[in-house]
This record gives sequence, C-alpha cells and structure tokens, in this order.
Amino acid sequence: MSGRGPNEALIGVPGSRRALATPSLVLDVEALDHNIASLAAHARLNHYEVRPNAKVHKSIDIARRQVAAGAIGVACATLAEAEAMTLGGVPGVMLFAAVGSEKKLARLAELNARADALVVVTDGNPTVEQFAAVARRSGRPLHVLVDIYIGGHRTGLADASRAVDLARAISETPGLEYAGVHAYVGGLKKSGPFEDRRAIVHGLVVPLVEVVERLVAAGLPPRIVSGGGTASHDIDHELGVFTENKSGSYALMDVNYAACVMRRDDAHPFLPALTVRTTVTNAAQLGFVVTDAGYKELDAVHGVAPAVIRGADPSATYSMVGDDMGRIDFEPPARPLDVGDAVEVLPPHCYLTLTMYSQYHVVRGEDLIDIWPVYSRDNW
Repeated sequence: MSGRGPNEALIGVPGSRRALATPSLVLDVEALDHNIASLAAHARLNHYEVRPNAKVHKSIDIARRQVAAGAIGVACATLAEAEAMTLGGVPGVMLFAAVGSEKKLARLAELNARADALVVVTDGNPTVEQFAAVARRSGRPLHVLVDIYIGGHRTGLADASRAVDLARAISETPGLEYAGVHAYVGGLKKSGPFEDRRAIVHGLVVPLVEVVERLVAAGLPPRIVSGGGTASHDIDHELGVFTENKSGSYALMDVNYAACVMRRDDAHPFLPALTVRTTVTNAAQLGFVVTDAGYKELDAVHGVAPAVIRGADPSATYSMVGDDMGRIDFEPPARPLDVGDAVEVLPPHCYLTLTMYSQYHVVRGEDLIDIWPVYSRDNW
C-alpha cells in the first residue's frame, strides 16, 4: 500500500466516491472553494485581511487555495504546523502559541531562518530575551505581536499598561520587530440569536480597543491587530480595530457550526465540506445498523453527535458505540440500510476528527479527484 492509502487507484475513476474503502475522510472540493471564496469576498467588502487558522485543516493544499483567494498567510497553533506550512511554501505564517522549551526555541530559530516574515505572539512567555536569542541565531528579524486577554481564561495580558510596556520592550530590542497585537477568545457561543452574539463580541473587544488606543498614544501603533473567528467574522470588523481575521472552521464546517447564524444578510454562507464516509457492517437488528466508524474515526470530545448528511435520511441519528463501531438509529424502527451500504456524516468537531486520518479523499461530485496529506498530526 502506498502512502496515499487503499483508495489511490480510484483517483479519476467515474463514480469512485461510492467505492471508497472506509472509514475515510472526504473533502468536497467544490464546497471548500465556495467557503474560501465567501470569506475572501466578505473580507474585501469589509476591508480586513484574512489569515486563516491552519490548525483546522493541517493541509498545505488547502492553505495554498486560501492564499490564492487573497489570504495573507495562515495562523498556526503548533510549531509543527508552522514548520509544515513554511516548508510547503505557504507565506505569512503566524505561530500564535507559546514555545516553552529550549529545543523548541532552537527549532523556531531554524524556522525563522527559512520563513518569510514569520510572526510570533507573546504575553511575556516566551520572554523578549528568548525571542531576541531566536532572532540572533536565525540571523533574521523576528516579528512579534503582544497577546492581549479578552476573555476565555487562556493567554494574554489583561492590563493595558503591561501591554504597552511589553510592546515598547519588543520595539527596543535588537533583532525583534514589534508588529502589533493579537487577541482571541475561544469557546465563543456558536448558536442563538445573531444579535446576542454581536453584543457578546463587542463587550469582549472593548479592552482591546483601549489597548490599541494606549499603544497609539505611546507612539507604538500596531501594524497588525489579529483575532476573530468563524462564528464572529461578520461582527469582528465592526469596531474597526482588527486588521485581520483568523477564521478557521469556515473552510470545512462541522456540527458545532451547523445551527450558527453567521451573517445578518446570509445566515449560512458556508457549506459542509468535510465528511467521514462509513460502511454498514452489521444489520442484524431492527431499528438500527452498525458501521465501521466509532470513537477512533469521529471525535466525541464535546458530547456532540455526528450528523448523517448523505446516504440515509437526515432524521437518522448517529452515535459511537465502540472504538471502531458506530450506530445509526432510525425512527420509526426500520432497517432501510443493509450491510455494505455507505453513509457520510458531518463530524462534530472538524479539526479533532481530521487528526485521526492521514489523508483527505478529495471529491468533486461523485468522483475521487485527488488524495491530499494531513500534515503535522503529531502536534508537537
């Protein structure tokens, strides 16, 4: 078997989507391109840049499509992602997570020597001195953003004075380029009325506006103000503080976002592009069938169930009942599927599910047109 898996021989074969060995990760390239184009158009209309979160797809191929559509680069959650994107020729890489060990700082120096204007983020860890050592070792400037806390009980500075002091220290340190600020809050409510979410986002961004005003007054105007996400992309730009948006899930979509009203004038602008294809392996009982996709093929971290979207009635419910077994229940009790039938389900959380696979099976309609690698699955 090659590194592209058992389905490689099906590439280009008419109707090959139906013949895929399962479980398999399926990527609808038409839906993907629609989603990428939709956010790019929204960004142009509302005057902000897009730097998509590459942790969502871990794909050089998808990142290249995003950049070709106008993205200025990608944001990465791990050093391994940043390395993979850079080696793949993706420009504008930002590493927004901390690198806490000397070995990773050494790798960061090697990455900075190869990358074009690598951007990193700090709230004081790593320290200015550690980043300066990275710059010296790489022989190139390192572009640094100050991380600002706007909620979520994670990283960032909550005190505006400390943020200004850190920005000044970066700007005065040889080898470092003060580039601006970064602010992101995870876990933003993805459902409910749009206006309720809008009020939440505006409240969270108020401290960021204050920090930016303080930085401007101190003679440290930020060139980059990075943040925002898929659930709030039609809100993030309203206060005029963000220069770029880090949306990630928009490219693939999942059950978490299925009910989310994304825009005031277009509730659901993004299409489900990522599915898991699974085959019925047992149909002995009336009312349900068993499939070959369980906990090892679909994430269940947040207690959200996959949604059946292809091959069976959407009213059917999917659940994981074993490490490699799923179950589809039908109401009223019936058995509309037989052994060998295949269905596709929308994952609960796209970027947790894709880490369980080595490749995307890229389809256009009913045809498998390519197989793309999933990179940096090791997350280190």
